[in-house]
Amino acid sequence: MVVIPAITIPDIELFVLVFVRISAMIFMVPIFNDKSIPLILKAGISLLLVVLLLPLLRHQAHPPLFEGGLVMILVQIVRELAIGVTIGFMAAMLLAAVQTAGQLMGFQMGFSIVNVIDPVSSVQVSIIAQFQYLVALLVFLSLGAHRWFIRAMNESFQLIPLGGFSLSNDLLQMLVRYSANIFVIAIKLGAPLMVALLLCNVILGVLARTVPQMNIFIVGYPLQIGLGLLVLAFSAPYMVTMFQGLYVKFFQDVFMIMQASGSG
Repeated sequence: MVVIPAITIPDIELFVLVFVRISAMIFMVPIFNDKSIPLILKAGISLLLVVLLLPLLRHQAHPPLFEGGLVMILVQIVRELAIGVTIGFMAAMLLAAVQTAGQLMGFQMGFSIVNVIDPVSSVQVSIIAQFQYLVALLVFLSLGAHRWFIRAMNESFQLIPLGGFSLSNDLLQMLVRYSANIFVIAIKLGAPLMVALLLCNVILGVLARTVPQMNIFIVGYPLQIGLGLLVLAFSAPYMVTMFQGLYVKFFQDVFMIMQASGSG
């Protein structure tokens, strides 16, 4: 005879709060937030993770969800959503830095008018920026960073108890510093190519003054594109290594952010 365990109101409240937090993270983090992934698949992954985590969280204290009326339900749901949105914002900022570096490199190479549609943001981006973005995602998967996110989801319940999210001053300052770091990361990623093309432009400028018969525009554009692609190829190992360092630092920052969110 199969015995079905009794489901109580606290169990339903726990399920709702955990599902909201997990689904917010799934819908916001890289790879999972791609628009090409069906909505039902994202919901299914969220539900599967909730089922796996619920036995570990059954004895964790949580605020009563249904006793305070509609206002209390909305407040608690918004708090859990804010955790996923905060972590997703950090991941989005990191990938925005990668695409910003690609935009800078594409502009220097003369690809500023050659754009493609980014399937994630649905906006036009440089083909170099899209290339950088795809490389960053491949490095993300090769490191198993998607599993790090699952670990972060699990540990978030220890660092931020259910209903314990707080928008503290420390959290806001960390998010502002992290956002400002986008431009630093973009310059570091694009520095080799930008320096090489700057030297190329200086040499072309000198040639234009010393050999006025040469059409510098006809010579310059193919030379810049060829040199840019060559530098991009030679700097690929450097970029991959930097992506790996960025991801490790990112997850360290994620845990710091969660500690700041739960200590307010």
